[in-house]
Amino acid sequence: MTAEQEQNVIKIITCLLPGEEGKQVTLSINNLTKEISYGFKRAGKTELKVVFNEENKLKRFTDSQMGVIYYGFRLGEYGYIIDIINGSEKNEYTISFDIKKNNKVIQSSDCLPNSFRSDNIRSDYIDDVPNMNDRFFVFP
Repeated sequence: MTAEQEQNVIKIITCLLPGEEGKQVTLSINNLTKEISYGFKRAGKTELKVVFNEENKLKRFTDSQMGVIYYGFRLGEYGYIIDIINGSEKNEYTISFDIKKNNKVIQSSDCLPNSFRSDNIRSDYIDDVPNMNDRFFVFP
């Protein structure tokens, strides 16, 4: 990505993962195309990038009873989920990152305290999933 292209990209969620490899999960929006990008980096190298647009939308599920917002998507048998758990204060929150395989969590990590989420995440490329009161509900 050129410096000019990078200027048009705003990070909306950054999850810094514990460990020595410098792992990072990000969601960002391109101000020109309005596309959302998911990126997974290890030691500064991008290992996975997924673009969300009209044909491929990012999923969001809000559990207002628990105060958690989930962002996620599927790639084959894998599901990738960023959870934002809101605290009692306005800017108090924690972020975690889960990977599922065949709907079973195979990795779950709390993001480091210096992780970030935007206060207002809006996009036509996010699909809000309705609240399913079904105990068999699986996200994403």
